Amino acid sequence: MVKKYKSTKCIGNLFGCDRKRKTTATTDRLIQRKLKLNRRKSTSMVKVEIENELGISLHVDTIRKRAHEVGLFGRVAHKKPYVNKISRGKRFKFAKVMLEKPLDFWKNVVWSDESKFNFSGSDGKVMVWRTRHEEFDPKCTVPTVKHGGGSVMVWGCFTRQGVGKLCLLDRIMDRFYYRDILEQNLLPSINHLKLGQQCMFMHDNDPKHTSKLIKDWLNRKGIQTIPWPPY
Repeated sequence: MVKKYKSTKCIGNLFGCDRKRKTTATTDRLIQRKLKLNRRKSTSMVKVEIENELGISLHVDTIRKRAHEVGLFGRVAHKKPYVNKISRGKRFKFAKVMLEKPLDFWKNVVWSDESKFNFSGSDGKVMVWRTRHEEFDPKCTVPTVKHGGGSVMVWGCFTRQGVGKLCLLDRIMDRFYYRDILEQNLLPSINHLKLGQQCMFMHDNDPKHTSKLIKDWLNRKGIQTIPWPPY
């Protein structure tokens, strides 16, 4: 620092003394555009394309920095059910129709679904806050048991007024078992919640739910259904 002061009469950073930027604004925009057009493209692929198109050699770290400058960061992609263009249009149309329904419309709707609950732990990731040395601290681990610890499948329903019956599923569900569940649980829930003839039932597009057997049963019971948007 003393030597620097003697030669420059300054101890701060001098203008123009930093490492020069290796890319131009045009190259930066090209890198960022390539990553935005294909979100799965790796920095190595962009590096090769830039070298072929512009004849300049860039390090992958440089490409990564240019992505960070516009808020693009490498992250694990969330998994979502695939919905094609036609189904997206139908889902959007469905949402617009439902959005226009008055609030009183929803007080007569019964939603139902099946779900699995584990006796121990979770099927997904569990995030914890810990230091480098607390990796195996009991407070920072998820207890597991052999053979997964078991789980239980349930069917349930709910409405704007409250929840209906909860049914434990003791075997693999088929359309006949599903009909029995509706007979023994949906009808009592409708009566308990006093929904009456205005009741409307909504379940997803599982093949068991949309089978002819279930459709005929719902028609015989006089239960209207709201069509579920396509996947």
